[in-house]
Amino acid sequence: MSVVHVSQEELHEKLSKCIAGERLLIEHEGDRFSARIQHVGMMGVKVIPETVIKNSHKEPGDVEGVTVPYEDILELEVKGVVYSRLID
Repeated sequence: MSVVHVSQEELHEKLSKCIAGERLLIEHEGDRFSARIQHVGMMGVKVIPETVIKNSHKEPGDVEGVTVPYEDILELEVKGVVYSRLID
């Protein structure tokens, strides 16, 4: 898996082209977690944390996501490439 370092603006541009299912690394309210995109919106991205998906007994589509602002998103993984704002 390759890692491409990007600015916040470049990451936002990549996110605007995403559809549901891509993996994100998020730092929100002091917690860092991975999540899957449910919907990309104007003010942020609605995601479902992977721990919620793993522990859910609901039918697909019945899991409610949370919206996180774009600035909380640290990484986006698309087709084996990780676009990251993190500095090594």
